[in-house]
Parts: sequence; structure tokens; C-alpha cells
Amino acid sequence: MDFTTAKDPCKTEGFLRLEEVARIRSHIKFLEDHMIIKVEKSKTDRLRQGDEVVIASSGGSAFPVSIHQQYLGISGLNIDPHSDEVLTDFQHGFRAKRSTVTQLTCTIHDIASAIQSNKTIHAAILDFSKAFDKVPHRRLLKKLDYYGIRGPLLNWFESFLTQRTQSVVIEGASSAPVVTTSGVPQGTVLGPLLFSMYINDLPDTLKSTVRLFADDALLYGTNCCDGDTADLQEDLYRLEDWQQTWKMEFNPSKCKIMCFTTKRDPPKRQYVFCGQILEEVESHPYLGVMLDNKVRWSPLIETITSRANKVLGLIKRNLWNCPKSVKETVYMTLVRPKIQYACSAWDPHYQKDGAALERVQRKAARFVTGNYDRTTSVTEMLQDLQWDTLETMRRHARLSTMYKMCHGLLDGDWGDYLITNKERRTRGSHDFKFIVPKGHKDIFRFSFFTRTITE
Repeated sequence: MDFTTAKDPCKTEGFLRLEEVARIRSHIKFLEDHMIIKVEKSKTDRLRQGDEVVIASSGGSAFPVSIHQQYLGISGLNIDPHSDEVLTDFQHGFRAKRSTVTQLTCTIHDIASAIQSNKTIHAAILDFSKAFDKVPHRRLLKKLDYYGIRGPLLNWFESFLTQRTQSVVIEGASSAPVVTTSGVPQGTVLGPLLFSMYINDLPDTLKSTVRLFADDALLYGTNCCDGDTADLQEDLYRLEDWQQTWKMEFNPSKCKIMCFTTKRDPPKRQYVFCGQILEEVESHPYLGVMLDNKVRWSPLIETITSRANKVLGLIKRNLWNCPKSVKETVYMTLVRPKIQYACSAWDPHYQKDGAALERVQRKAARFVTGNYDRTTSVTEMLQDLQWDTLETMRRHARLSTMYKMCHGLLDGDWGDYLITNKERRTRGSHDFKFIVPKGHKDIFRFSFFTRTITE
């Protein structure tokens, strides 16, 4: 995809041309809510010496947003520079129509499918060391050129990335400024996209399945016997070569190995990465969800209910005398998101896990209404507050996610998970009637796709 032929967003009123911005980048400064360019001498016919020109507002973000939307509105699946599709399909971070929910849903279903087939999955949860700070500018610019970003736009990116300095200020004393040669500007609109494009080729040479969400990486493969574990180890060696080539760095002390299985004697292996033997763990957080090696949700439920109860206790101590509306708003803002985050992917099927979550909301109902009388029905309180049960909300979340997948509102290759039933024997047949995957293990039967298709 050659972006040099795209429509120039800077021809509209209030913007400078890309070439002009690139030439005078060193004179950019921020003043209050506007990005100001101080021009020392005439750069164009439209500017006079000493003129200050407002080129963006709202904290100086309009220009990068325009670049992001009109030049880099890319949501594709591969990195063919001759195609409109640039970003790898394995990257779900900072992309339209993708989120942690889509990432977790696919990952958990893959694990459940392997266990249903009586196989084992060995997964490496990888951690970049200071990921956004280590991206070398020159190598990043070469990758942008490879993806078709050339000419004035590439010059603008070079100006956007380079000639930045940093210093340390302690008690009013500032160190000498040092020029930065690596790192994407954090807190900017383009920063996450530039990082995603830099690590875009990471999955290319790997045999194992890769899941990327910004700087979070998960690498896993299916194993039937001890010999199958060699592929994952070879991929770890390839990642060592990749990080050497592109000057990135993994932190092996924070990288973990998980063995997802229900077998009593699964294939085992010690994995080596960056000269260290990786620690194998039974559970580990991934994208905010605690994964268990037997795909049980009890450890996750215990973690999130503990956190939710702590926040609820803090609210009770500090807002006990506030109006009902204030209490309800604070609960909806600070507590409920903790017990509902990504629930489409991990909706528990054991009654004890669901009950543990409901207890948090029932405690909140008593707090909001101010009624601690043990003879009063909490169910009636929930009805008066018009709060649905958490089980109902999780079911609605799953159905909503499925609807978005079916109607193109979520980006992904859902055809691998949703297989249309092409039989037309009844009047109830339609294009959104899918084949229900067969399975006898609860891990698979109650996974997102298998469970939601039947509903």
C-alpha cells in the first residue's frame, strides 16, 4: 500500500503541508491547548518572519489524529506491502473492532479444543523489557518504508520521532538534555500504532500460534507427545534471533511457561529462553484474566471477588452517609467493572463460582439501599434498584459479542470458529445457523462458541 498517493489531510484550512511541517519540526512548541510553530524566518509564501501558526488544537492532537485516520486507517491482516492489509491478524491491541475480549475468546477456545481432543498445550507468556522505549527510530523508519509509507509522509514521521530530547528534573534542578534515539512517543495517538507496526513481523517465522496485544505476547502449540515440544523451543530460539536483529529485548525473568492439560502425565519439557530456564506456573494473569492450567475459573473468581470486596469496603467506609444515587454511581463505576471485565470469555458454569460473584452485588445492594435488616429480601432490593443478576448480564454480554461477530462489528477470522449449517430442511434455517461443536468435556462444552451457539 503506497500512502504517498493518498489524499493529503493537510490541504484543509488550519493545517500546514507535510513538507513544511517536517522542515520546521525543530521549532514546534506547545502553548496551553495549542501546538504552536515558531518560525524564525520565512519558510513559505504564506508565513512571515516571527509568525506563530496554530496547526492543531485540543492538546495538539488533531494533526496526528488526521494522519492516523486518513493515512494509516489500516485494519488488515497481513504485511504484504502491495496490499491494503498491513497489520498481522494475530495483533488485537489498539485496533478497531478488536479488544481483549476477542483475543481471550480465541485463545481460550483454542486451549479448550486441544483439551477436548485429549491433547496438551504448552504456552509461553512473554514479556518485553521496556517495549515502547526500545524501538530504534532508524529501524522503525525502514519498516515504515517497507509497508509503503514513503515520500513526504515518511519525512514527517522521521521528524515526529527524531530530534527529541529528555532530561531529569529534581527539586527544580534539571540535567542536561540528551537526544533520544529510540522509543515511540507515549501518550500520543500514533505511538501504539507505530509499535504494532514495528513488531508486526514477529510471528512470520514461527511455527507456533502467536497472540499479540500491544506488547503482550503469548506463544503456544499443541502437543501429543514429548517430541512435539521441540517446535515451541525452536520458536523461542527464533525470537532470540528476532530481538537481536531488531534491537528489542525480552525479560526472561518475567516470562513463564504454562501447560494446559487435564492429563495425569502430560508431555513435559524445560524451555530455555535468552539463556535462562523459564519457570513453569499453574496459573498466570494474561490480559487481566487469571489463566489456570486446567482452565478452571475458580482462581479467577477468587481474585476478582477479593479485589471487588476491597473496593466495596473502601466505599462503605467513606460514602456511608451519601445519597443513594451517589452510592449506586460509585458501585457501577468502581466495583461492577471488576467483576464483569471480559466476562464473555470466562463466564463460569459452576454454581459456586456464579454464587461467589453474586454475593458481591448483593452486598452492594444492601449498601446502596442502606438496608441491613437480615429479614429483608435482597432479591427484592435488586428488583427495586432494577439491577439484573450478574449471570444474566454475562449471558447478554456473550450474546452481544456473538451478534457483533456475525454482523462484522468485530474484526476477526470467525469462520474458523463459526461454521454455517448449510442444510435447509426447515423453515427456521438461515445464514446465522451454525453447527454446534460436539464435545464431552465441560471445558469445551462451556467455552464461548460452543455455549453461545446453542443459546
